[in-house]
This record gives sequence, C-alpha cells and structure tokens, in this order.
Amino acid sequence: MAIIIGAIAIYMRLYGDAHIKKVLSELVGAKVEFKSVAINLDKQAANFKGFSIANQIGFDKNIFDAETFAVILNKEKLESNKQFVFDSVYIKGAKLTIIRDGRGVLNLMLPVVNTAQLTEPALSLGTAVFDAQTQPKNALYGILKSFRSIRIEDSAITFVDHFKMAKPYKIWCNKFFADIIAQDNSAGYVAATVAASLRLPQKQYGEGWAGIKASMAVYPDNTNVELSAETGNIDLRIFMPYFQRNTPFIFNSGRFGSRTDFRMHGGVVDSLTTMYFSNLNLAINQHDSNAQFLQVSINRLAPYLRSGENIVFDFVMKGDAKKPQFGIGPKVKYAVGMVVMEEVGKAIAAMQK
Repeated sequence: MAIIIGAIAIYMRLYGDAHIKKVLSELVGAKVEFKSVAINLDKQAANFKGFSIANQIGFDKNIFDAETFAVILNKEKLESNKQFVFDSVYIKGAKLTIIRDGRGVLNLMLPVVNTAQLTEPALSLGTAVFDAQTQPKNALYGILKSFRSIRIEDSAITFVDHFKMAKPYKIWCNKFFADIIAQDNSAGYVAATVAASLRLPQKQYGEGWAGIKASMAVYPDNTNVELSAETGNIDLRIFMPYFQRNTPFIFNSGRFGSRTDFRMHGGVVDSLTTMYFSNLNLAINQHDSNAQFLQVSINRLAPYLRSGENIVFDFVMKGDAKKPQFGIGPKVKYAVGMVVMEEVGKAIAAMQK
C-alpha cells in the first residue's frame, strides 16, 4: 500500500498537495495526510514528511504515522517495461498502532487499495502498470518483484487491546528496525534476505528484545525459507492477561528467552524452538480441572529441564506447511524419559521387597 502511494505521488507532480491527498485517500480507503512532499523527477523519487494514514471508522487516532516516508522508482524498468519497480523504500520514525476493539475486530482490516483507480486520467500514469491484475499464486513473489530494498528505522509498534479487558491493555515496542533486500534470479525466483529487530520497554529487568534473520527463495508458486529468530529478557508478566484467560498458569515473576531455527523447502516444514525461563515463580489455577495433574507433572519434570539458572522447554514443528505437526523437543523428551525411568525403578524396587 505504501509503495503504491509513493508511485502515485511521483506521477501526480503537476497537482497540488490537496489533490494528491484526496486521490491517495480514495485509493487507500482512509484519510491520508502529509505535511510536505518533495518530488525529484530526475531520480523518480518522492519524499514525504509528516505522513499519516487515519484509522477506519470506529477507531481513534491514526493507524500509521511516519516522520519520513520516501520511495525511489527504478527508472530503467519504468522506461523500458513500463513497470513500477522500487529501488528503495525508506521509512523512519514510524508508529504503527494496532487496536482490537471490544468485539475482537482489528483496525488492520483496512480496505485493499483500489488498483482499478490507477488507470484514471487524473493520475497521469500513461501506460505504466502495476502487476496487481496478474498476481502469481504466491502473493509474496509478486510483492518482492516490485522492489529492491525496504528499510525501516527508529520506529515503534503499539498494540492496544479492548477485547475482554476490564480496561484497555497496551503492549508496545520501540527501536524497531527492518531491512529487506530482494533481487531477481535467473533461475526464476526472487532471492531475498530479511533482518529485523525490536526492543520491548519493561517496568523491570530492563528492555526485552527480539530479532530475526531470514533468507528466502521466492518462486511464483511457493517459497523456500531458512530463518533464525531469537528473543531475550522478556518479562512474562507483560502477557499476564492472556495467560490468565487462555491457560491455567499464573506467572508471579519470570523472564523469557527463545531461539527458533526454521526451515521450509518445497512446502515441508522442519523447525525447532527452544525456550528459556529464569527467575520463574509459577502458580497454577486450582480451579482448573487439570490443576493437580499439571502440578505433579511440573514438579517431576522440572529437575530434568533445568540448565544452570534456566528452565528449558523445547518443541518441534514438522511436515506439511499447511498442516504442520507439533511435538516435544529433545530436551523435553529427555526429561520425560528420566521420569519414566524413575517410575520403572520404583516399580522394580517394590517387586523386590
């Protein structure tokens, strides 16, 4: 959506800001504002300052704000093939505000950009086209074919939840960074790399953090991915309302970290996630029907899941990407095996008496 906005702005250079805002708002289906836009015709570039997209009706404030939002078109592709391909998309100082209302509806459910509008004479697009009408089976392939790089810096994401909450509950992260590089390959796929990171401000323990690195081979009909993701120093109490609502567990204290190694090739997934818990003070809701079983299981398994100061839990995901199968990982298998051996030992000792 943002990429299309940038291209339209470049080709509306003969119109005033008010007209650009009006057309962009109609395309997006929400009010678009900006303080200024600088257009460089030689470089086919547009640079917005104070750019924003309003929320849909029923939600307050804006869904998206950015101090800087800039795009540069690939001039060669435009002149030779009449296609919009973006050498660069740059966003700085952005804030994405995600809201879930009391009905459980997210404000992210905005209307899709009306690409039919792109042929209107007012947009002065000539014969230049987007590939929206001939999207491949794999939508990601169509998206990555349209740009060379996207960089996001010094940005933030806020989630405000009203659904089944006594009062609005907010989780936010800042220092969000993302770098996506894509390049066509002669073998018929787009090679792409992704790197992203964010920080999670917390009342205790300092900042939590998360990061991801991935490489992809994106074909018209499928995507192959190798990905590693890590989180660290996250206060579990941040997510307490969701634990209380959906699980029998109550975390009075605790920090969380994780590592995931994920691979998908030919539609088949192979993934291992290892989670690390420290300073853990865990209680179980005694009104839960499985409370006693869970308490006994945790007490029996915990000694074998301990690694230094951490409790380690892992799980795997394998099989068809559309219906993957989940199972316990090697660390948990070891713990279960040790508990089983204890029980077998007790049974043998009882028979020998």
